Amino acid sequence: MGIVKIGLVQFFSITLLFELGTALVVNLGMGAGRDAWLSILIGSVAGVVVFAGYAYLYRKYPEMPLTGYVRKLLGKYIGAPVALMYIILYINLAGRDLRDGSTMLAMATMHNSPLFILSTLMILSSAYVLHKGVEVLTRTSLVFLTLVLLIGIFGTIMLVLSGSVDLNRLLPMLEDGAVPVIRSVLQQNYMFPFGEMIAFTMLMPFLSNAKKGPWVIAAAMLSAALMLSYTMALNISVLGADIVERSPLPLMPTISKISISDFIQRVDIFVVMVLIIGVFFKMAVFFAAALIGISDLFGIAYRRMIYPCALIILFTSMLDARSFTEHLDEGGRLLYTVYPFFMLAVPVVLIVITMLRSYFSARRPG
Repeated sequence: MGIVKIGLVQFFSITLLFELGTALVVNLGMGAGRDAWLSILIGSVAGVVVFAGYAYLYRKYPEMPLTGYVRKLLGKYIGAPVALMYIILYINLAGRDLRDGSTMLAMATMHNSPLFILSTLMILSSAYVLHKGVEVLTRTSLVFLTLVLLIGIFGTIMLVLSGSVDLNRLLPMLEDGAVPVIRSVLQQNYMFPFGEMIAFTMLMPFLSNAKKGPWVIAAAMLSAALMLSYTMALNISVLGADIVERSPLPLMPTISKISISDFIQRVDIFVVMVLIIGVFFKMAVFFAAALIGISDLFGIAYRRMIYPCALIILFTSMLDARSFTEHLDEGGRLLYTVYPFFMLAVPVVLIVITMLRSYFSARRPG
């Protein structure tokens, strides 16, 4: 890979886009009904606590990706298979995001386009950018983040002007108590999208400033949480909780409510743009994490693996599930069965081993 150093502003923008990803357009946290916006905020706090663990490991091993210090801490015979499992996880997550993106795109606008064609175009564009280097990906994110923010501001102003926003739809708060909110946090919101920051354990060695870097990433996570929470509150106050819960892409009908006389209409193309940008960057980060892992574990040059890896991600996404409903159900189950093992259990074991090693080496005389 060579020694690449990525600035803090670029890291902030790529983190923010990664967190927004597909979460911005789907009905995130709707297990909590009209309190979905609250469950997203609570989930983000839990997510930042989990990320603090990743930041601790990064501070101890600033030059190594996760696949490197897993082998250092667990030994070659346990560490190498665990590192390989992480590479498979990143490929699986990239494939799932690719399936999300291509299916949502087909649902939103390109109704007759074959999924395989949409997926191929997406993964090839991702492979092209990664061939240019991870730093190019992060620099590009800055431009697209500006575009997403401008679309968000424009959409909000237009919805308010067209009189579609009714804040009473958010009331009463906590109508069924705190249990649905807590359940939504535990089953979904702390893992998706915040637990997925496990991918950044592979990118953090490229931080230009090891001291401030984790703080900047945590700030981006909280900024994303505020934006996701705000978007869900906006969806609910425009459509009502029932419609949002039934809609796979609630941002679409929300934005289509914009109608100012006959002058501004059919602005849902903006949602499609946000969707494409979000999916692209989220998938690209998982793709990059898998490539860095392969390069670190097997010593193969990063660029040599780009197109073989792209093919694997493409076929993973196509073979993932027979239908989008099955894909979403499977994703929901993975969030509280398989992913916590990788995103919580293994990092906790690594943190404990690191602490014990630090403790005993400090006690050892001279």
